[in-house]
Amino acid sequence: MPKRKNRKNKKQKHSFGFFLLIIAILACLSVYSYKTNPEFREQIDSVIAFFKEPQITQISQIKDFSEGSNSDEKQPADSKSGKVISLPANLELPLCPGNHGEADHQIRHFAHYTICYRESYEQAEWSAYCLTEEELVKNAGRTDDFRSDPEIATGSATPADYKKSGYDRGHLSPAADFAFDEKAMSETFYMSNMSPQKGSLNRGIWKDLESEVRLWAKNFGRVYVVSGPVLEKSASEYQAIGENGVSVPEFYYKVILAPLYADEADKASPENADSVIAMAYIFPNEKCEGSLDDYAVRVDEVEARTRLDFFSLLEDKVENEVEAKTGSCGF
Repeated sequence: MPKRKNRKNKKQKHSFGFFLLIIAILACLSVYSYKTNPEFREQIDSVIAFFKEPQITQISQIKDFSEGSNSDEKQPADSKSGKVISLPANLELPLCPGNHGEADHQIRHFAHYTICYRESYEQAEWSAYCLTEEELVKNAGRTDDFRSDPEIATGSATPADYKKSGYDRGHLSPAADFAFDEKAMSETFYMSNMSPQKGSLNRGIWKDLESEVRLWAKNFGRVYVVSGPVLEKSASEYQAIGENGVSVPEFYYKVILAPLYADEADKASPENADSVIAMAYIFPNEKCEGSLDDYAVRVDEVEARTRLDFFSLLEDKVENEVEAKTGSCGF
């Protein structure tokens, strides 16, 4: 009997040691993947950031209203209150100033985002989309299929324009926000959605803000996002790269609008400014130190510098009140 007991203990120790070895191997593989795989690192960093931020558990249910819209596919989960805050379809699309020539202004609709391409600068002045909580799933990997946009009537920039320029092909609407669908992901790699960004901006605070936007979409159920270069000078006043003369912007902006949960029935409406919140940021095209809040501005300031009109489908009183405030990543 004692001998059998000893053999059993040895088997248990052997099994336990083997289990520890497997755990150690998996841990090493995880560390290696974190260091070498940008997508895996971004997922881990997003999870860490999510638990570090104070979470908002009251998420609005929104319903678009417009004939022929596909808003039924873009509905966030029911809020605990059961309230419905109706916001207009295509709220994310800004209005452009009326002084663009026809050849220097093309609205281009993709499956899940829209741009306004400016031929004189060889890039879009805005790229806009709506991101819902349901779309925060990963069904497609990064395609990296950078290519010219055949639908730009005047011809878009090309990947060759950026080669050895010292600038990244910076996404305006980010690829990671469209990982829910392979075609949607691929369409973000058209050169019409790119702008020359310093790598220290594109891979730094700009990427940080893109990750924050996805967290906000999770917290609020839906966000409306517009990104672009601040084109406040004529094209000839900017440095240009490539054969097509792609202008190098000095600043970039991103504006975001999110619906808020409202407790009282009279507040849960698009006619009340308490139902929505807007955030705006302007970054120089260089490495940006500090936090996102250091670059937060009023939406009004972005409008003044870009001459664009954001969220114009809101009631005028609501739009004016919301855009006059400086939001932040902590709201």
